[in-house]
Amino acid sequence: MTDPLTLRIWIYRAYYLALCLFILLWQILPLGFDEGSLSPDMITGLTLAWLLRHPNVVPLGAIAIVFLISDFLTHAPVGLGALLIVLATESLRKRQPQIENMTFLSEFGTVTAVILAVTLAERVLLTLLLADQPPFGEVILHAIVTIAAYPALVVISKYLLGLDRLSAADPDNV
Repeated sequence: MTDPLTLRIWIYRAYYLALCLFILLWQILPLGFDEGSLSPDMITGLTLAWLLRHPNVVPLGAIAIVFLISDFLTHAPVGLGALLIVLATESLRKRQPQIENMTFLSEFGTVTAVILAVTLAERVLLTLLLADQPPFGEVILHAIVTIAAYPALVVISKYLLGLDRLSAADPDNV
C-alpha cells in the first residue's frame, strides 16, 4: 500500500504538470490576442509559488522539462529560459530553511527579485549572443505583470488546490 504522504506528493506533481500543460496549450492557441499583448508568465509564477510552498512537489526534472517544452512551443531561445529558471529554482530550494519562516511580503520580495534577475540575465545573455530581442520596456513590463500575478497564483494554489506552505514540523518536509 502506498504511503498517504507519498501519494499526496505525487498527486500534486500530477496537478503541476497538468496545469503547466494547460497553460502551454492556452498560450499557443490562436485566441485572437495580438502578439504584443501583456500576459503574465503563468508557468514561472506557478513554479515559484509551488516551489516556495511545497518544494517536494516540483522536482528539478519536471521544471526543466516544462520550461524546455515552453521554449520550443513559444519560439524562445531553446534552453536559455529553462536553464535560467532551473538555476533560480535550485537557488531557492537551497535557501528553503530560511524561506519557511518568511512572511508573505518577504516571499513576494524574493519572488520579485528572482523574476527580475532571470529577466535581466536572459536579456544580458541574448545581448552577448547578438540575438534579436524585443524592446527592453516590453520585457520589463512582462516581468512586472508576472510579478503582479504572483499573489493570485498563491491564493489559487492555497485555497483552490489546498497547497499550503510547509513548516519544519511537517512530516512530508523531506
